Amino acid sequence: MKVLFIQPPTNPQVWGGDAIFVTEPLWAEYLASGLKDAHDVALFDMRVQKTPLADSLASFKPDVVGMTAYTVDVNTVRALAKEIKATDRAMRVVVGGFFANGAPAELLTPEIDVVVPAEGVNTLRELVDTWEAKGQKADLNGVKGLALHENGGMKQTPVRAWPHLDSYRHPDRTLSAHVRDQYFDKWMKPVASIMSSYSCPFRCEFCCLWPTTNGKYLSRGPESFVDEVATIAEPNVWFTDDEALIDGPRMHRIADLLEQRGIHKNYFFMTRTDSIRRDPKLIEKWARVGLKRVMVGFETIRDKDLVDFNKDATMDDTHISIEILQKHGLEINSNFVLTQDYEPQDFDNLHRFVEERNLGLPLYFILTPFPGTVTYQKLKPMIFENNYDYYDLLHSVLPTKMSLRDYYSSFSKLYGAIEPLRRGIQGFGDNLDEIVIRNLRKVMSSMRSGMPAPPDHA
Repeated sequence: MKVLFIQPPTNPQVWGGDAIFVTEPLWAEYLASGLKDAHDVALFDMRVQKTPLADSLASFKPDVVGMTAYTVDVNTVRALAKEIKATDRAMRVVVGGFFANGAPAELLTPEIDVVVPAEGVNTLRELVDTWEAKGQKADLNGVKGLALHENGGMKQTPVRAWPHLDSYRHPDRTLSAHVRDQYFDKWMKPVASIMSSYSCPFRCEFCCLWPTTNGKYLSRGPESFVDEVATIAEPNVWFTDDEALIDGPRMHRIADLLEQRGIHKNYFFMTRTDSIRRDPKLIEKWARVGLKRVMVGFETIRDKDLVDFNKDATMDDTHISIEILQKHGLEINSNFVLTQDYEPQDFDNLHRFVEERNLGLPLYFILTPFPGTVTYQKLKPMIFENNYDYYDLLHSVLPTKMSLRDYYSSFSKLYGAIEPLRRGIQGFGDNLDEIVIRNLRKVMSSMRSGMPAPPDHA
């Protein structure tokens, strides 16, 4: 069968859009690796390929179209599914991703045939094989891990267990060969993505990542992982791991293997403050083998938020982790989650903290109750905006203590105060690609003009 993977275009409501990063669709490359020995596969990445969807469908003529959806992509994916079915009702549409895990029933529109809530590689292979062998009328109840239409509602087949990650073939990067030169992350360009582990054993209540595996932490063996790194052509490598340093001994072994094999890359991964504090020698080792940037989930500078988020970390972890990273000359990309009870003093305190600790490129997010999270279950009665286009971490879908417009104004000023942006790009480094410079200038322009129009609840 012919399977077309579609990476949806970025929701135009998202502030900055694709200006900061556009990384390869690793989800599609893993799914393709599980299919390509028996089926034809192709990728249409609508973030970077600007040809009409109709042209791609007419050219490839897929039997099956697979898409992924974060919450903010739901309306986009629904619209794409309608367009696909309007082209040819026989094309079967399958959707997976984090939203599919949290709220599969909401994706089962008449135009979406099957939803895959969790493990996708083995599930999609069995699903496509079944369709090929038995046709459109095949009984799918025997395929584990599906959400199906039934009598106007949803039926889920038995849960498919997650396999060991080493059982997967390496992602098929030839799938994205026609667009790989357009992927970047700020000034890391060209950049490749890689997964060494998946999910997280912690239980942060706002997070939609760990519920995908019910909190089971999955990881690859060091040897398998380093073998894959050795095949990557790009000089920059972004770890997609939800938390890269959970298993310290494994990460020590990976770093040792990279050094022993003489593999030289620039690495960027995400981690927690307590993971950094727990093993400073691990950070030192990774800095030696090529680690350049670390995205850290600081989340807040308020102790009460750390408790409310069930973060299981402390402000002491925050301060010590910053010292460790800066000691080794690593760039810190800091993440902060702002709750709706923020008042002007809280915005001022956060701005002061970022400046005093010299956190050069912070990212600020508004607490968003994504379906499938503990936060969603707790705050669902308070949600006043159900349009998923606004679930982008940059709009509040919950009532704010300040007036909503004043809250947005203070929020946008945090971004406008980021030092490198305030200086007009300088400070980002000498190797910025022109396209990244242009994109960052677009974001700066957005910052000066304020947030996009909020939902009309101010």
